[in-house]
Amino acid sequence: MELASDFKALVSSIEPKPAHVTAAKTAHETVRERLKSDEESKEAHKDTFLSGSYARSTAIKDIKDVDVICLLDINHSITPPEVVLAWMEEVLSRYYSVRKRQGRSVGVQAAKNVWLDIVPSVPMSADSGPIYIPDREAHEWVSTHPKGQIAAAVSQNKATNGYYVHVVKLMKFWRDRLPRESCRPKSYILETLVYRTIGYPTSHARAVVSVLEGIERTYGAFRKTNMVPVIQDPGYPSVNVAKRWASSEFDEFMTEVQAAASIARQALDATDEAASRRLWRRLFGNELGQ
Repeated sequence: MELASDFKALVSSIEPKPAHVTAAKTAHETVRERLKSDEESKEAHKDTFLSGSYARSTAIKDIKDVDVICLLDINHSITPPEVVLAWMEEVLSRYYSVRKRQGRSVGVQAAKNVWLDIVPSVPMSADSGPIYIPDREAHEWVSTHPKGQIAAAVSQNKATNGYYVHVVKLMKFWRDRLPRESCRPKSYILETLVYRTIGYPTSHARAVVSVLEGIERTYGAFRKTNMVPVIQDPGYPSVNVAKRWASSEFDEFMTEVQAAASIARQALDATDEAASRRLWRRLFGNELGQ
């Protein structure tokens, strides 16, 4: 059964709380203004914009972090990734006491425990198009297209009458309940899998079944082959979002998908409401149907 009211209530319960949304908004607006006006960074500053699940409206519960892309007017061909990340950390050190230089960004702890990931970047051509971001571990600049990712999410959400964003949230909630961290894919990999498999659902329940069965049907053959399939970024198809996904972790995730797909199909096909709810709760816990 579809249990429409149960799923609607579950989606509502895992939405970020208004206080978290307000804190995130204040934090990212503050750092963006500082990067724009700082005496050292303003000369290179071109623009800032949001990226990640917060920008794509797919964050759940506590907003764990907010990604801020800082577009810079620098020559990336002669500027090593390590240098620009060190420079960005130095600029941010004037405003934030808790900082962490990461592989592709500088993380800072803002007010009310909001974590900001500041990603320095260089436009490939137009400021609204793909960008280069530093990869400190690979010692190179890599291409990505955050604005393209946002546009793809908006388009898919419209095409599915709003189910896409809801189902991404549901699948993240399901993923977070999996027994081991090693079988929980990174959020953008999971978002991309939902994008590729959601189809055109008429309910949350049917969308979940479509996604789980679609992942199994499309990628199940790669299980236990020591290979991970190429999964194209919806916003920038030349990028493989699964490039860094370990084959052992992919296998673990696919084992969970296979089991969940079977349970979801049984739950959808069940004609008894109580039996259907018991099955759905095996995937989403007792928060469904409370």
